[in-house]
Amino acid sequence: MKVDMHMHTYFSDGTMSPEEIVQKAKTREVGILAITDHNKLESWEELQKAAAKEGIIPIRGVEINAAYKDKVLHLLAYGFEDHTKLFELIDLADREMQRMSDDLIVNLSKIDERVSLEDFNAYEYDRRKGGWKGLHYLLERGLTTKLFEGFRFYREYGCDFPEYHFPAIEELCKNIKEAGGYSVLAHPMSYFKELNEGELIAVLEDLRSKGLTGIECYYPTHSERMTQTCVDFCKKYNMLITTGSDEHGEFGKEAKTLDQTIGCMNIHRDMINIEPLLK
Repeated sequence: MKVDMHMHTYFSDGTMSPEEIVQKAKTREVGILAITDHNKLESWEELQKAAAKEGIIPIRGVEINAAYKDKVLHLLAYGFEDHTKLFELIDLADREMQRMSDDLIVNLSKIDERVSLEDFNAYEYDRRKGGWKGLHYLLERGLTTKLFEGFRFYREYGCDFPEYHFPAIEELCKNIKEAGGYSVLAHPMSYFKELNEGELIAVLEDLRSKGLTGIECYYPTHSERMTQTCVDFCKKYNMLITTGSDEHGEFGKEAKTLDQTIGCMNIHRDMINIEPLLK
């Protein structure tokens, strides 16, 4: 039975509904899946209903922006119950993401009359196109010619992730645990590819001390070294070993050269460690 525990719907920045995700998973022979929208929880109810019809096992999930030293990491939470404090932290992360775009538009409006915060607040876009509101706004107002071009504006105008107050990773891990869930580091290659093996293990040890309970070891962009180092680390401490495609539908295809379709990793249940989530 294939497993995929990282994908996004139109409730965050993907292009598919939860039901469409399930249908695609079925055609790709994925039997266990989690939707992990960015700082959003709305997909869970629809996922449960759609998965039940197709005999697919759903796992509750979310991907949260988490502050760690001078970085903002992506933390995957799985198997959690409703929990007021955790949901407040997820909402905080979502608001900070929105503030990034608001600040960018304010900064741009000082030098370009095509944009304003008032206009941006009134602006709406088709969520089925995926992506961020800010990216679509810049494209439609003529500041960019391609959707993904907009990301450079966030960096160039001081509105990138490290400038904002996302919840600390240790606080997230603590509240995920209190909610009965598990905290998993998403795609470590994205932040730590320059580290040697010893340096990477030191970072993973530090994250584990802050409450991390698993790592997304199998991911499309990972090197063999990254995958094996993470697998060995998780086995040493009996942590969750997960896999994910990071499917975003049509939105993701514009910028990605690798296959990140649901089930692309071809990882089966017996190749990883997710049993605590299936009890």
